[in-house]
Order: sequence, then structure tokens, then C-alpha cells
Amino acid sequence: MNRTLKAFTLLALVPLQPALAAERTLALTLAPEGRAQVETLIVSMAFGGVGAKAGEPLLQLPLVASNVDTVATTLTGLEARDDLGPLPLSARNIDLPEENARDAVAGGPSRQWLAGRGTQGAIHVRYAVPAHATLPPRGPAPPFAFSNDGGATSAAGHVFLLLPPGAGRYRATIDWDLSAAPAGSRGISSLGEGRVQSSEPLSPSELRMGFYMGGPIGAWPATPPRSGFFSAWQGSPPFDAEELMQWTGRLHAHYARFFRQAEPPPYGVFLRYNPVNAGGGVGLHHSFVTTFGKPGGQGSDPQELKFTLAHEMFHTFQPFLDEPGGLASSWFGEGLATFYQSRLPLKFGMVTPDDFLADINSTAGRYYTSVMARVPNSEIASRFWADTRIRTLPYDRGMLYFATVEEAVRAASGGKRSLDDLTLEMLAQHHSGAKLTPDSWEALLRREVGEAEALRFRAFLQGEMPIPGHAAFGPCFRRTTKPLRRYELGFDSAVLAEPSRIVRGLVPGSAAARAGLRDGDEIVAPVPQDAIQGDQQARLHLQIRRAERSFPLSYLPRGETVEAIQWERVPGFSGTDCAL
Repeated sequence: MNRTLKAFTLLALVPLQPALAAERTLALTLAPEGRAQVETLIVSMAFGGVGAKAGEPLLQLPLVASNVDTVATTLTGLEARDDLGPLPLSARNIDLPEENARDAVAGGPSRQWLAGRGTQGAIHVRYAVPAHATLPPRGPAPPFAFSNDGGATSAAGHVFLLLPPGAGRYRATIDWDLSAAPAGSRGISSLGEGRVQSSEPLSPSELRMGFYMGGPIGAWPATPPRSGFFSAWQGSPPFDAEELMQWTGRLHAHYARFFRQAEPPPYGVFLRYNPVNAGGGVGLHHSFVTTFGKPGGQGSDPQELKFTLAHEMFHTFQPFLDEPGGLASSWFGEGLATFYQSRLPLKFGMVTPDDFLADINSTAGRYYTSVMARVPNSEIASRFWADTRIRTLPYDRGMLYFATVEEAVRAASGGKRSLDDLTLEMLAQHHSGAKLTPDSWEALLRREVGEAEALRFRAFLQGEMPIPGHAAFGPCFRRTTKPLRRYELGFDSAVLAEPSRIVRGLVPGSAAARAGLRDGDEIVAPVPQDAIQGDQQARLHLQIRRAERSFPLSYLPRGETVEAIQWERVPGFSGTDCAL
């Protein structure tokens, strides 16, 4: 502790570069500490151009970010200084308005730290956080939380960056102090390796949407470039991580050309182990993180991970809706990314037509067998984390809706235009400073296709089931049906999103009941469902505590059989003819 206090004192004496009157600056230094593995991360920040009066909030952090507990209640040693010396802070909890943060949500229940007196000059902050998540996982969530698997540590800024309130942008510098880290350590963030400066001012949301990985980690290329694609991973993936990252780097170059980026900014892909819901990922600022599982288990197949990589990387390039805030707009961002995650790799010759077919059929099978398929979009935000069948709707229903738009635009233009043109138009509007809303999309539909398509969009938001036609996915594929069984958990789905998972609402005669599950049983470990929901053969594995006894229980979570829409190959077409 003496070492870190001394480092903090020295930092406080180093003056910041002079800032313009309205310019904010941030110098962030991350210091992983530990011998055999990283145990603690020391966070030091120097702010210029910010301040607070006595009793006003100086720093804040959500208590929960996208169903992940932050370090707001577990950080230690928080200290602040300014030109007048030590700065006393007091904490309070407050409920802030939720707002979109591209592929995540900001705001909600938060903790603020109030200045004990008026500040003067540059402000220096230091605190320590555990290098691993100390609070138990709440259930399905993006990989934001700290993990020190493999001896290193990593986390998204969402869960540990204390920043001043307000939307002001920062000239940011990110650096690493590896003097107390395990041998062979390196530090890589979404902006690159080691000491890096942002090429443009960053908002608080963009800073928190960075990913930070330090310790003994792997990387490709071996030395990350200052611009363009790079990747890093911690732990031991059950596949050739370098080979998978080379594939992803080629796809990134195709994306950059598709989105007309002449000089792509730094773009990082981070991989780490996930014991709860391997194979998933989340898009961040100029980066994304994806996760792998144990050998032979979920998240261990690099071919399946390619679509996760394609999906999350698309988020960095695509347009997003600014309003409404939060998950109410996820149909747009997630639906587009799910539509393009297989379409663009097929277009660029990076997956086969059969790979493409398997991906769209997985999405369609999950959607058309869901009893929640017609839930209105307005209900998604409130029920998102409580029910996997709701949580997957923005992805599945969104993808199928955009397939209907693709088909309509091609038909109206005689094949001269496509969904690509509308996507790029929305992005151009965003770059021009326009605030994107559902009305922006509806106006574009009306201009491109006509009033009927605008009306279909409104019906889609109300829960109408989108059904793409035979030509929606190109000449190689045609629509058909296949008998598939509905996903049926067998008890109240909200149980799995609660801190204490006590079974209630057991459905008599369900597979869960037949397997021996009872109301009142405690499920002692988090249960991933999103991937299982789309796999007709996947069993649900539970670890149960009943009275004084603990035991495993598994069953096939399926109910009635329905005719679900699928697609199949059309004979006579070669792979080169399949991409639109």
C-alpha cells in the first residue's frame, strides 16, 4: 500500500499540459499488481478543465451496467487532490436517466462522489479495485466485469471508470504502469498498446466503452499497430487464437471498405474466458470483446465464434438510434448486426453458403418457435434481463425484419438498391450531426419504398411477425418449413435473473418437472440460456440445493412442436452465385 500511495503523491505533483478554456483533459494510468497473477488494479486519473463546488458531484459510476455489478461498492482507497491539496469526498446513491451508449445502456441507479469543498485547478484521483469480479454474476450479461483468468486482468470501462458528470469530451491519454505486474506483462486498451493518446476528444460514454487488458497476454499482430486492426487475449483459448484473429483482421479490412473508411482508426478485438455464457460478446468503442469456453463446450468452436466476431465488429461501424434511450432501440442496432453478421462474410467470400444457411436458420428457428415472438417492442426493455425469449427478440425479430426490408428495396429498385444503401444513409445522417430516431428510419422507408413499408414498420414495432419471402436471402436459398420444438424452461424465467435463484412457478408436466425439479429448489450457479434456446438438442444443466443436499439436474427444455420457417439451398447454384 505504501508503494501506491507514494506513486499517487508523485502523480499529484506532475502538472497537466495547459488546456483550452472549454477543453477537458484526462490522463488515465492503470497499474496491475501481483506476482503469479494480477490481483489488484490501481487506477490513477488526472483531470483538467473540470471542477465542482462544495456539495456538488465530482465523480460518478453506475451501480449496475447492463446487468453487471460495477466496482462502485467494492473499490478501496479512493483519494482525490487538487491544487489546494487533499480533496474530501462523500458518496451518495442516485437514480439517473438511462441513455443509449451504442451497444450498452448508461445511467440508472448510480453512485456519485461529492466534493467536500470547491475544487481548484487540476484534479487527481486514485483508487484500487480487485482484478476479478468480487460480486456474484447476476445472470446473462455482456463480458464487462473484471476477470483475472490466465494471470492477467481485463474489464470494460463501464464497470470501473469514475468520471465527472456531464457530457463534456476529453483529450484522453491512456498509460500503463507494469512495474508491479507479473513478469512478461503488457497493457493493451481499445486505443492500442502502452501509452496512447486518443486521436479525437472522447465522451464519458466512449471512455467507459473502452476495454482494458493487462498482464501476461497474447496479441496479434505481435506488436499492435497505431492504426487499424489489432487483437489481444488472456488465458488459453481451446483453439488457435492467432489464426482466428487473422481471419477477423481480414474481415475488418472488408468492413472498413464497405463503410468507406479510407484510414481506419485503431480497432481492437479482445478474447477471454467466460465460465457462464461463453461464445457471446459485446461491441465497444473502437473495439469489442468476445469470450471462449472450455474445450468441447459452448464457445470452443472457432467457426461459430466467427459469427460472434462478425456481429460485434459490425457494431463499431454501424449507425445507432439516439432515441428512445436504452433497450427500446435495440431492435435497430442488434437487428442490423445480426442481419449483416453472415451476409457480409458471405459477400466477401469468408464463409461458405452452408455456413450462412446454418446461421440464418439458427436465428429463424429460435424466433419462429418462441411463444414470445409477438411481444411488442415497447415491452422489451422492462423484460429484457428476466426472460431469454424476450432478450433474443431484438436480434432475431430484428434480423428477419431487415430481411423483409432488403427484399422490398431490391424489388422497388429493380435490384439497383438494397438495405446497404439505407444503412449507409442512416450513417451519413449521424455523421452530419442529425439525431437518429425511429422517425428517421420511417422517413427513409417512405422515401425509398413507399407508405406501405412505413406502415409495415409500425406493425413490426407492435409485434407483428416478419416473414421474409423466398428471395430475401438471395438466389441460393428458398423458404421452407421444418417441425421444431418450442423452448420451455419449465418455471418462471425471472428466477434466473435474480441474485437468489429460488425456483417458483414450476409448470406441471414440463420437462423440468419430469426431471425432478421442485418449487423452492435453489439454483446455485448462473445459467446461460440464449444459445441453448436456439439449439434443439441442447440440455439445460442446473446445480440444485434442496435442504441440506446439493446435486446436478439436467433436462431438454422443450415443449410443443410447431412448423417453423427455415431456408434451404436451391439446387444448381454454386457458392460464387450465392452472395447478394
